[in-house]
Amino acid sequence: MLNRKAFTLSELLVALAIVGAIAAMAIPAVVEDMNRKLLANQLKNISLTVQTLAADQLVANKVQSLEYTDFKNPTSLLTNSNFAIADMCATRANCVASKYSRISGEAYSFPYYTMRKLKNGVTIAYALAATGNLSGSTDQGYGIFYVDLNGVDYPNILGRDVFAFRISKKGRIFDGTTNNAQSDTNLKNWCINAAGGYTTTCYTLVERNNWKITY
Repeated sequence: MLNRKAFTLSELLVALAIVGAIAAMAIPAVVEDMNRKLLANQLKNISLTVQTLAADQLVANKVQSLEYTDFKNPTSLLTNSNFAIADMCATRANCVASKYSRISGEAYSFPYYTMRKLKNGVTIAYALAATGNLSGSTDQGYGIFYVDLNGVDYPNILGRDVFAFRISKKGRIFDGTTNNAQSDTNLKNWCINAAGGYTTTCYTLVERNNWKITY
């Protein structure tokens, strides 16, 4: 006769417990990775949307500077003719969270700029913000955008779902006048550290890393 062996019930229960423990440890990491990919893709999309809008307005108005387009005025820019707006943000609580933080845990304040919540869930804020010439160019910084990629929803952290980027007079999206010359180490410190410098450095890190949030 064949000597048939089978797992006992206790052995099966132990195996299931081990598999369950491994899954419990792995699933949160997988979910976090998926969330980061979704947020990075959303950041890329809103950046491209603004870039395309700027290019279209320069052509439509037959000008070479955003000074002669809707970008000259936040309330003129953030309209249904330019964006798919879901909420005009008359009540700030509808569009942004009550509290924000940096990755380090230190408090962060989402700016009180003209803002709108878009139908894709992104809250976008815009203000005129002149800066120096872009590196190696006569083009100058003109405005700055702050975005909360999922509105009031978690995590409400700078560098996770909150980012900032600038736009030049000639309609070029950029991060900051000197960010591209900085090392990843410096940028990461400025993005994460409460005492760090520029909120646009988080955007620089993601764009530089092929639209991936790896820090």
